[in-house]
Amino acid sequence: MIKRLIKHGNSLAIVVDKTLLEAAGIAENALFQIVVNPNGGLLIQSLEDVSKDIFDENFKMLNKKYSKLMQRLADL
Repeated sequence: MIKRLIKHGNSLAIVVDKTLLEAAGIAENALFQIVVNPNGGLLIQSLEDVSKDIFDENFKMLNKKYSKLMQRLADL
């Protein structure tokens, strides 16, 4: 997924789609830890427990829907 930074007051923000948060089982008001890599990368990790049931359910649904795409990616 490719995202563009957007202006939010005097800052810049990355908008995360609600469907992506739901697929990962992350609540809208979740806390995140952001680690900056000196080479320009970011690692963003949720600090709250993700509901394993919701994650598994959404993973199965996405895997079923995009199984051909996932197989092609795995073959690269």
